Amino acid sequence: MPSNLPIAHRISDAAALLTGMRTLRCPHPGCTLRIRYRAVTPDEARHLATLATDHTRHGATK
Repeated sequence: MPSNLPIAHRISDAAALLTGMRTLRCPHPGCTLRIRYRAVTPDEARHLATLATDHTRHGATK
């Protein structure tokens, strides 16, 4: 989890982790994409991680 996230985001991610959810965020500066999941197959988790980290697949096009 990037340490430059606002404290509210870090607390929210920690609370989700306590309830059994995983949180993925886009590493692109300024991107607010967040994917949370629970009880998915390893293949689906890899797919979600790929979507979250590939900013070109979910970023705004201008």
